[in-house]
Amino acid sequence: MEEGAWVYSLDTADPQVGNTDVHLFAVGRDGRTVTYVRWGQMGDLADAPLAAFRTTAKTAVNKLW
Repeated sequence: MEEGAWVYSLDTADPQVGNTDVHLFAVGRDGRTVTYVRWGQMGDLADAPLAAFRTTAKTAVNKLW
């Protein structure tokens, strides 16, 4: 049985240059098998496709076994 996945976000900013980046990470497991999913782009958290990323992370965990 899948144990699920945790989704994390990381926003970074460089005030000298004026750019921002956003990254999404998911770590999921099923027993001793672990999967890691990542996504990133320039922008901020409002630009991140969070719902689609969660779906992708869930699909990855479901396919572990």
